Amino acid sequence: MYQLTPEGAGRFTAFGVDVDALVPGRRPLVRHCVDWSERRHHLAGALGAAVAARFFDLGWLRYGASPRVVHLTDAGRGGARDAFAIEVAD
Repeated sequence: MYQLTPEGAGRFTAFGVDVDALVPGRRPLVRHCVDWSERRHHLAGALGAAVAARFFDLGWLRYGASPRVVHLTDAGRGGARDAFAIEVAD
């Protein structure tokens, strides 16, 4: 079972995600999930949806050919690095 730490909640709040507004909700805050196409773990649940929405709001993600396909923009590469110390390969 995954849990969000107070430090993690603070970082997501500073990023612009209102973590307190996500709990309680109809879906779990965080949950174990493996991507269907790449077979890799990803952030799922209400928090994952809220982070994705924030990425779209910032222009860091854009939709691809279908709603299940998203692309990280150049701004998103820099933003993910600066906000979360995540390096994304080209």
